[in-house]
Amino acid sequence: MRKILGVSIDARSLNASLIESRFRSARHFKSERTELPENREERNRVIAAALTRWKNESLPAGVVLGLPLQYFSWRTIEMPALKKAEMKKALFFELEKYLPLPVDEYVYDFFIIGTVKTAPNMVKIMVFSIKKDLLNGLLRMVKEAGMEMLAVRCSTIDTLCGVIDVSGEKSLNGIFVNTSDDAYEVAGLYDSMPVYMKRIPKADPGDLAAEIETLAASYPAQLYIAGPVDQAAIAKYDSRKFQFQPLVLRALSAAKKTFLDLNFLPVEFMKMKKDYYPLIIGGLAAAAVVVFFLTGAIIYYKDRHALAVTESQISAIRNRASGVIEAQKKLDVLQSDRTVLLDFRNRSNTAVRVLDTLSKIMPKDAWLISISVDDKGKVEIEGFAVKTADLVVALEKTKYFKNVSFSAPIISRGREERFAIRMEVEGF
Repeated sequence: MRKILGVSIDARSLNASLIESRFRSARHFKSERTELPENREERNRVIAAALTRWKNESLPAGVVLGLPLQYFSWRTIEMPALKKAEMKKALFFELEKYLPLPVDEYVYDFFIIGTVKTAPNMVKIMVFSIKKDLLNGLLRMVKEAGMEMLAVRCSTIDTLCGVIDVSGEKSLNGIFVNTSDDAYEVAGLYDSMPVYMKRIPKADPGDLAAEIETLAASYPAQLYIAGPVDQAAIAKYDSRKFQFQPLVLRALSAAKKTFLDLNFLPVEFMKMKKDYYPLIIGGLAAAAVVVFFLTGAIIYYKDRHALAVTESQISAIRNRASGVIEAQKKLDVLQSDRTVLLDFRNRSNTAVRVLDTLSKIMPKDAWLISISVDDKGKVEIEGFAVKTADLVVALEKTKYFKNVSFSAPIISRGREERFAIRMEVEGF
């Protein structure tokens, strides 16, 4: 459980809500609205003071910051269908055609809004970008207040995600209107995706009515409204109004993904996630080796103890019943058991020796996940190596194995190769 501060900075106000995140749910503590002056220096001073006060009074673990649409530029672009990480790299070069400044002076993110009907391998994406210098100023104020920036969101998109969550509708189609301090933010929705967006200043209410009337021809299904809207602009449309706390949802987005999961936090402020897969594989391999050795040692010492007991019984019978037929029969039975136990012990010892030899000759960048040794001295091993050829050369050079060959094709995965090798014990 940790406290997270959701902050929304609009044209004339700073709104903040403190929540406690609990297993992807939220407990709301309190909210506060702070009026912001128009002067830039005075505005920054008030923002910094508000963040410092929240830090001192509530001790939040971090901040999720939301900014209105006016801080972003957005556009629809057609791109080849790629994975998200590859798409983001490709956008670095594609955005040069659309942004007035070099791309490395922006932070951008995107979501896919549909496919291109005339080209099945192409998709339409909505790209949002924001200047780094604006973000750096806000990030600096959060850092100076002694808090960690967890995410930077577009308030409009976050509010739309909240409407999608609480609407109860499987798919939203129509027009979405969100109200900020000084503008109406309008989006055309198709299958819950904002395929068209526009910011309309509040100075002329007629502009909103005209925009909705124009959009209604393309997105006629429903009108979804978040925040107060001029009733004259929406009176003749079928509308749904939503009242909820988007700041709580914004703060909670630090613990779970939203429907349109945009994040404009610069890479240098993101915590890198560790890749635990190699560590897990290595740990499982080490555990398998330990279990194998432990099982072999237990069986070996149990067999040795059983052999010692059998030999002592044979000696006792010989002393008590020398020349007696019945005693001789018992002696024969015990000797047969001794032979079986000796064979079993020798077979167990072969497996231990094979594993001991492999552990000495295997390259450092290779490890086993499976090994089997049968009664005839045939050995099969499976595992991973950066270069399987080095392992094969090491096996062929040793005097303990012969007829080294692959039992399955080598499978490459990244920098690693998975191998399956069979061979025969030559001599121990």
